Amino acid sequence: MLLLLISCSENKNQSKEDEFLKKSFKEKKNEGTVPKYSEEFDPETKIYSNYEYLITIDAPDNWKVDFGTSKHSIFRGNDPELALTFSLVVVEPNTDKPVREDAWEFYRKNRIKLDNQVKTIVKTQMNSEIENYNAEKSYVKNFVSLKQSYDHIVRGADVEYLNHVINHSVYRDEYIYTITIQMPKIIYDEQPMYFERLVNKVSFLPNPDDF
Repeated sequence: MLLLLISCSENKNQSKEDEFLKKSFKEKKNEGTVPKYSEEFDPETKIYSNYEYLITIDAPDNWKVDFGTSKHSIFRGNDPELALTFSLVVVEPNTDKPVREDAWEFYRKNRIKLDNQVKTIVKTQMNSEIENYNAEKSYVKNFVSLKQSYDHIVRGADVEYLNHVINHSVYRDEYIYTITIQMPKIIYDEQPMYFERLVNKVSFLPNPDDF
């Protein structure tokens, strides 16, 4: 199994990983190789469902929603009042070997490499250093997840703040799902449980092959 748990989060610079991944949902849509009704989004209820990847999210009504900027992102929500971004990325490793362990077990066996990977990604993509890093076993709707959280400084022309990131990675069948929630740390500290529970907005749809 590839070391993809961290690097599958929302970013545009995925060329190194792409050689190890099958085509993204966006690519398959452009090629017409997925069914026409393989996804659905209701702009009124903010419910997005993807029937190719068997996942759905019931986003808060006030979120601004799009499909993200990275190749493998399928959903991105933004709460302007909280400066919050929520992204969902799904990848399919380019291998015929089925995933036989959950994300936490994979992390446990590759802890040093994966911890170094996330530090390198934040350093190279954000030009920042990780603070307060933590990794632990968690769950997303009864599926084991690797939950990673950390802070890093964000600097702009007229702004500087500490950003807080919550990242859940889930292995299910042949897919790796990465849910990333980030917002200014000062906002997170005001109501941490609200942000921690946003992952509960995500649900996995039944796999027809299991029936």
